[in-house]
Amino acid sequence: MNIDEIKKIPLVEFLNRLGCQPTGRDSKGLWFYAPYRNERKPSFHVNPRKGVWFDFGTGEGGDIFTLAGVMSGETDFLKQARYIGEKMDMPVAEPYRPVPFVEEPTFGNVEVSRLESPALLKYLADRGIPRNIAQQWCVQVDYELHGKRYYAIGFENNAHGYELRSSFFKGSYPPKHITHIADGNARCNVFEGFIDFLSAERLGLNDGFDSLVLNSVANVGKALTTLTDYSVIGCYLDNDVAGRAALARLKREFGDRVMDKSALYPDHKDLNEYLVATQPKISNNSKLKL
Repeated sequence: MNIDEIKKIPLVEFLNRLGCQPTGRDSKGLWFYAPYRNERKPSFHVNPRKGVWFDFGTGEGGDIFTLAGVMSGETDFLKQARYIGEKMDMPVAEPYRPVPFVEEPTFGNVEVSRLESPALLKYLADRGIPRNIAQQWCVQVDYELHGKRYYAIGFENNAHGYELRSSFFKGSYPPKHITHIADGNARCNVFEGFIDFLSAERLGLNDGFDSLVLNSVANVGKALTTLTDYSVIGCYLDNDVAGRAALARLKREFGDRVMDKSALYPDHKDLNEYLVATQPKISNNSKLKL
């Protein structure tokens, strides 16, 4: 199973696998004895339509992952997913594990300039990013790789490396690092990649807030020190196993200061996919003012 398949498992079916049967029903759902404690009167309620549960005896509640966490004692999202998979007799797909970055001197004759390439601006327009936002935060990087000349959209990180994107290339010019955009605010929004950050700029989600772009979920550890002083950390991470694992890591470190903002795009893989699906299409042939 992958993350989307786990979300579709009915809570009642999962409880059945845990040996729990409903004791009654009301207009909103079913009543059970709480599966993780002894009680004389059933106070565990499930709303099958919404896929959520609530324990009136303890005041706890949530979805299938929250219940798996209570049952297993695990706060790690991946371990909760494995617990569900074991109980349902369905193996859980392991998340993508990034290969450790190895800095190699393969880039040559690197030139950084203003982002003007029509092809690169069209690539961003197809992903919902207008020219004015793209040129504010990105540059054009021309480079040689294995003896051939290329160009790509560049997004600078804190170590002065660049994330590189084009219609045919996704990579990095070393060193790899996070990108922290700070203006002294109390809240910081966190994104996996810079396309999601640019999407948030178009949607107006970053107004008045600082931002941190991981540039890879493998960089979560590098972000912890930077995020320490923020009172609110809004996470716009991907709706996949790797994104959930990164969110769980941040919640372990910062607790209630972390806000999961993926509820904005529950039916989409990430914030950019949501932007493309919900906002008017644009053209970067002329300077677009939003």
